[in-house]
Amino acid sequence: MNIETLVDISTTLGFVLGACWIIFVFYLKAKWLRYVEDTLEDGRRWFSLNIFLAGHGVLHYGTIFFSKFHAKRYGMVDKRNLVPVNVQRLFILSLCLCVLSGLLMFVSPGLIHFFYDF
Repeated sequence: MNIETLVDISTTLGFVLGACWIIFVFYLKAKWLRYVEDTLEDGRRWFSLNIFLAGHGVLHYGTIFFSKFHAKRYGMVDKRNLVPVNVQRLFILSLCLCVLSGLLMFVSPGLIHFFYDF
């Protein structure tokens, strides 16, 4: 198996994971996003207006649940404990899925350039 095949497989996997992330955003928007906005943002529902903002909101809340630094930065350290742990894990999973798909889509083609220069 040569490097081109590996890059093709990883790029395709990145696109498939990206599609799975978009479907997961639809699920989170339909089921949990309004609940999280009501809990953390005191009822301000900015991210549940449409699917484009929902994608941004899912990543935003994923970083808040994933990192105490970001929760403190946005002033939500105490409020994030009011959201159930299983919902927090869904948002963290969505963040990891988006990051992994982005890495596979955009870093793997750079590997060809790196390996062909040596």
